[in-house]
Amino acid sequence: MNAIVIGTDGSPGAEAAIQKVLELVRGTGATVHLVCAYPGRSALERIGMTGKSDPVDLRGVAHDVVSRDEHRFDDAGLKVEKHVRAGDPAHTILDVADEQHADLIVVGAGGTPGHRRLMLGGVAGKLAHNAQTSLLIVHPS
Repeated sequence: MNAIVIGTDGSPGAEAAIQKVLELVRGTGATVHLVCAYPGRSALERIGMTGKSDPVDLRGVAHDVVSRDEHRFDDAGLKVEKHVRAGDPAHTILDVADEQHADLIVVGAGGTPGHRRLMLGGVAGKLAHNAQTSLLIVHPS
């Protein structure tokens, strides 16, 4: 493997995905691409979140998430690159996977129960339907 893309958002599912990749990548020479997406301005406008007096810096939060995760790969002596972008998480992960010619995409399973998961989809579901490369969905223990 040359390139592995991991979707991360700081959730327990993302944590499980990172742990699995740490186990899989050792000794392969693969580069790990950490991807974190955050809502862009248009998405925030749709839900009425712009114009607030003290908005949360979502880009900064996303950078903090990937920086924390980056250190884990650095500590293990693995090559890692960070990708923080505004947009839909599944689309962003797919874009990075295409750009990097990824051999594998790894994401954590979301916590949406049964019928809601089937109706709403989710990042893992969108990736399963649209990924052009292998996909590993990791369930938190």
